[in-house]
Amino acid sequence: MKKKSFSLLILVVMILGACSNNSNELEGEVFRVFTWSPDISPEDVSSDNLSPSSGLEFDFKSSDEVEVRSGGETFEGNYSFENNTLSVDLKDENNEESLALDFSDFAQHEQNEKLYTGTISKLDIKTDGHHGVGNNFSLNENLGFYKND
Repeated sequence: MKKKSFSLLILVVMILGACSNNSNELEGEVFRVFTWSPDISPEDVSSDNLSPSSGLEFDFKSSDEVEVRSGGETFEGNYSFENNTLSVDLKDENNEESLALDFSDFAQHEQNEKLYTGTISKLDIKTDGHHGVGNNFSLNENLGFYKND
């Protein structure tokens, strides 16, 4: 009886662990990022014609590595995706932290599986001067992340 209870407990812990960390959900995906207006009509959102133009792309290379392309520049870094918060830390050419971003309420849109939405809840530019990616954002801005095919 103890073995069955212990086995059941292990199974529940594994399932809960898989649910709380969804980094692998983004692995291998490339998203075009654009300013999102939550009042876009449901017909437009669910349409296959939703194709936002954007010069900003997030390429989730692995379960924790991301490459961000903006204005002809490429920035590499790490990310985590837990509890509907996407955290991105980009590095500069000296491999030092240059930009930290958090996107809260980051989730797949219920009407379009290619679309994720989120709100910028952290924007920390850590290097002097301007950062090519950080200049695209402002705190509390709503963003759309649309999967490239």
